[in-house]
Amino acid sequence: MILQIWFMDEMRFGMKGVLKKVWAIKGSRPTQIKQQGFKSGYVFGAVNPQTGKRVGLVFSTVDTETVNLFLEMTSESVEKGVHIVLVMDNAGYHGAKEMKVPENMTILSLPPYSPELNPAERLWRWMKGQYLCNRVFKNLSQIVEAGCDAWNKLTDSLVQSICAVSWLSEVLGS
Repeated sequence: MILQIWFMDEMRFGMKGVLKKVWAIKGSRPTQIKQQGFKSGYVFGAVNPQTGKRVGLVFSTVDTETVNLFLEMTSESVEKGVHIVLVMDNAGYHGAKEMKVPENMTILSLPPYSPELNPAERLWRWMKGQYLCNRVFKNLSQIVEAGCDAWNKLTDSLVQSICAVSWLSEVLGS
């Protein structure tokens, strides 16, 4: 059996946008619109920092049912004979009784209030700063589409670079 360590998290994004600095002519003061709506989308993502492989789904809600769907999809994304140790935070829906963990997966929960231990958090910050900032969305459909576009722009080498953790190869003995 081959053991792989993956990191999973969710990112909320949408009408409560992120503003980022923009290039402008010296002396000018460009304006940016900061949307103040309430609709959000959620990117569920699991990444393997060693290979850059990733699995992502974009939803308009977060609950145990969507987590189960995501876990099943992640489980099916690896080859036969691979067991995933999925490291995730302790969000309420991650520990729900209705959560169904696939047989080729073990969940490892992070300590409370420790986002710095999850490399997927770095990926969210990068995606928001590159693809989801300075945006105005008309509706939930546009939000979900933007999340899908941002996720689909990721490459293996980019994920490896952003989510790299030096201790992972030591843990796996590779």
